Amino acid sequence: MHDLRFSRTFSLLQQEGHLARTSLLSGIDLLLKANLDEKNVGKFYSAFFQLTIGIERILKLVVITNHMLENSYKPPTDDELKKKYGHNIKATYFHALSVHDKWAHQKASTPATGSIEEKILDFLQDFANKARYYNLRELSNTTAARGPLGDWYSICKKIAGTEIGHVKLNKHAERLMHQMDQAGMVGYSPRFDFDGHPMTLFDDYWRMHLIQMSAPHLVWKLVQLITPLYNSLRYITYEAMNYEDTEQFKLPVIPHLYEFFVFALATKSDTLRRKSWTRIFLD
Repeated sequence: MHDLRFSRTFSLLQQEGHLARTSLLSGIDLLLKANLDEKNVGKFYSAFFQLTIGIERILKLVVITNHMLENSYKPPTDDELKKKYGHNIKATYFHALSVHDKWAHQKASTPATGSIEEKILDFLQDFANKARYYNLRELSNTTAARGPLGDWYSICKKIAGTEIGHVKLNKHAERLMHQMDQAGMVGYSPRFDFDGHPMTLFDDYWRMHLIQMSAPHLVWKLVQLITPLYNSLRYITYEAMNYEDTEQFKLPVIPHLYEFFVFALATKSDTLRRKSWTRIFLD
């Protein structure tokens, strides 16, 4: 009779897989809904929290399982993980790519300097380390900073220019301006921009319009960042299966962790159309 039990290590890694998947998918859904209006602005912070947690956890799964394969299934200590990786998302991501290249037949693409992918990694690392405390820290700071919302909006503008294009953006802006003019919505907004300067109502609404348009494209960039991590876990799973079979382990130790992250196989067209990720991959 086949033994259906699992080792304690298997169960712990499996729970981390659940946590990483749920955090990433929840973060993506929140990012698609977030905007700068009163109803949705809080979703930005929840999205950033979930995405930083999710990306850190999947990175740690790659690091830990690779370490186990290289060290006779001995996992790294908690101190080793904190000192070497901690909230250093960008450095850990590049290390995970080196793990990918070690096991894969084809090397993963490294985010180019100044690319959207690199800016996303920098943003998530900054949020994990300090920007998540921005609102409280700014209470005693006399020098105003743009904060995580301002930094994210800069990324939104950059990807809108490259993925949507300035010609289409200008057409959208003209259409929005015409609609607001027809509705008599002219004058200044009661809100300030991220640098503390006054805005017209058009400036305010255009920010929200641009965020809405750019969100699916940013999700696609996130999916592209996760894909090599999915592949790393898949290759590690194959190596682990061979090792456990050779060593005749009584109970499985390393789960098929890549199965938690099959959403990373989404095509660009599906990603840009998809409105909810948790409904498809969690419900």
